[in-house]
Amino acid sequence: MTDRANSSLNPPPNQGAGPSRSSVTLTEVQLEQIRRLVAVGRAESVDEYVGAAVAERLERDRSLTELQDLFDRKGQGPSAEHLAWAREVLGVEDPEART
Repeated sequence: MTDRANSSLNPPPNQGAGPSRSSVTLTEVQLEQIRRLVAVGRAESVDEYVGAAVAERLERDRSLTELQDLFDRKGQGPSAEHLAWAREVLGVEDPEART
């Protein structure tokens, strides 16, 4: 892993070791959907659900940063063919194809 990935997304040792309080704003629809998931046992609590979502997003962003660092060091990115294959496998649209 590179220094850029470490410094921008991973806290220094002893920071973030325990739970901390923060306030986030969700739409009523989002909050109700999460509460329904809690009610049917798909999540322990709203806090747990949001915490898990944040952890997943942070890991994705860390991985993407590391991947970008690898491409930067190589001096080139993936080919158009590789990107098309990845979009097909992931089931996502090409943002450049939108008109």
